[in-house]
Amino acid sequence: MARRVVERPVPCAQAFGRTDLAALQSQAATLLLLRAQVRRDGAALSARAARPGRPARVELAPNRDVAALRVPRVAGARRRVPEDAVVASLRRRYGRGVPAPRPRTGRAAPRRRRARATPRDVIGDLGRRLARDPSPLHLAQLTRACLQHPNELPRVAAAATHFEVTTRPGPALEVLIASLGSADPLARTLAATALSRVAPEDPRLQALLRRRRPRRGRPPSRTSLLVHGTFARNTSWWQPGGDFHEYLRDDVRPDLYGAGDRFDWSGGWSDAARALGAADLRAWVAARDLAGLSLFTHSHGGSVAMLASQDGLVVGDLVMLSCPVHVHKYVPDFSRVSRVVSIRVHLDLVILMDGGGQRFDDPSIEETVLPIWFDHFATHDPAVWQDHDVPSLL
Repeated sequence: MARRVVERPVPCAQAFGRTDLAALQSQAATLLLLRAQVRRDGAALSARAARPGRPARVELAPNRDVAALRVPRVAGARRRVPEDAVVASLRRRYGRGVPAPRPRTGRAAPRRRRARATPRDVIGDLGRRLARDPSPLHLAQLTRACLQHPNELPRVAAAATHFEVTTRPGPALEVLIASLGSADPLARTLAATALSRVAPEDPRLQALLRRRRPRRGRPPSRTSLLVHGTFARNTSWWQPGGDFHEYLRDDVRPDLYGAGDRFDWSGGWSDAARALGAADLRAWVAARDLAGLSLFTHSHGGSVAMLASQDGLVVGDLVMLSCPVHVHKYVPDFSRVSRVVSIRVHLDLVILMDGGGQRFDDPSIEETVLPIWFDHFATHDPAVWQDHDVPSLL
C-alpha cells in the first residue's frame, strides 16, 4: 500500500475544523510550534549553535514553512495558566462539550474505554479563536480541549504543549504515557520524545529500548551499513528482512551489511545514549575491519554517526535521513567523511518535538527537502524513494 503523505499544509485557522490527513498533521505541527514558542526552543537552539564572533547558522523551523501554517505568535506565553480557570472558561462557552480527561491514578492504567472525545466543531472554534486572539488563555483552552482529540496524533502534540502551559500537567502526562503503546509509529515516537524531555526517568520508556533477538541475516557485506534512530532499536524496517533494508540492498546498495550481527545502539533519547552509541559503532567497525563504510542513518542515528567520526571513525558516504540539527554538538568531522548528504521533509514533527533544527546550513552538507510535510518516517519509505527518485541524490 502506498504511503499517504502530505504535500501541502493547512493553515492553523482552517486545520482545526477538519479531519483529513493534511489537516490533522497540520494541527500537530501548529501545536508543536506553539510549544516551541512557550519553551523558547528557537532561542535556545541558536544560543547553543553560536560561536564567538560567528552568528548562529541554524533555525528551529524555516520561516517559509512556518508562514505556510500561519501559526500565531502568542504574547506572554511563558506564564502558566491556572487549570481551573481554563476548564471554567471552556465550560462557560461550550457547556459540557469539552469532556474532562480521566483522573490520574499514579500507576499504569488498565485498558479501558476511552473518555468521550471533544467535538470537532469545538476544536475548530478554539483553533479559530486562537488565530484571531493568540493569548495564553486561548492557547491553554485549545491544548486542554485537544487532550480529548478524537485523533491520536494531534492529541499527543496537544499533551506535549499543554504540559508547558498548565498548572496541572498530570492529564497531559497520561496522554503521553497512553500513546507509548500506539500502533502509529509517528504518534508513538512523538509521545516517547516528549516524555523523554519531561519525565526521562519514567520506567515505561525503557520498554522501547530493550533489545530483542536480532533477525537472521545474510553473510556480511563490507561497504555500507544502515543505522537506526531514537526508539527504533526493535522496529523492523532497518533490519535484514525489513522493507527499507531490503529495498536498499536490492535496488540501491547491494553491498549493504546484512548479517545477523548487524550494528544497533540503545536508541535512547539523550546525549549520553548517542555518545555510547557512537563509541559502540566505532568499536563494531574496528572489530570487523570495515573502516570506510558508507552509512545510511535515520534521525539521531545520524548524530551517532557524526559523533563517531569525531572520535576517529572513517566513513565513506554519510547519508542522513530526517536528522535533527544540533550544531555544534553533532557535526561530522569532514576530514574523515568522504561525502555528506541530508534528506528530509518540511517541518518534521519529531524534530519539532526534539527541539532540533530542521535543516543544516553548511556548504559541505548536500541538503535536499522532499516535497512532503511533517512525516519523520517518510524518508525511509521505499515508495517515497521510488516516487521522488531519491537514489539519484546519492
